[in-house]
Amino acid sequence: MLLKVIQEMMNMEHEEEYKQNRTAMKKIKKEDTMILIIFAGCLAMAVWMLVAFFITQNKMMLLSFVLGAAASVTGFFSLYRKDSALAIAAGVLLLATIAVMFFYDGFSLLGVAELAVFGWFAARNFLNIKKYKWLEQQEGFPQFEPKLREYDTERERRNLSDPYAEKMEERQRNSTDSMDEL
Repeated sequence: MLLKVIQEMMNMEHEEEYKQNRTAMKKIKKEDTMILIIFAGCLAMAVWMLVAFFITQNKMMLLSFVLGAAASVTGFFSLYRKDSALAIAAGVLLLATIAVMFFYDGFSLLGVAELAVFGWFAARNFLNIKKYKWLEQQEGFPQFEPKLREYDTERERRNLSDPYAEKMEERQRNSTDSMDEL
């Protein structure tokens, strides 16, 4: 009776932990989608800068294109691989792109606003990857469903059989039904 009460309390603790981890995983996926959209917007801006370079022949536009495309590709890979180093590189390239686009002529209020917004998304990308790496180490990753844990535990319990029962089965297979040999 006492053992059953303790097991139920442990299950409740696991369920609460799984619920928190599942909520964190959903939040990470939602923010990853927003960050992906930001990197897609950065890629669109980079293509626009390439068009502007062909029209104006301004070398700063070409530099903006190269930095923007590099930031987007690095950002996509950081999201796909969940790599912190790529996330930092993407953030630095993204901020460099904004700095080149808006501050080569002088100070721009739009540049400061974009620098703040894109800087925040770059930081969130890094923090999401860090949290994802932590969640990978937790029991129940990636679904965090208590029922799956119970199923796995039950399956392991069924796979572990009693050595006496195994010996009995082996003897029954090797035995004969007749007593002719005696």
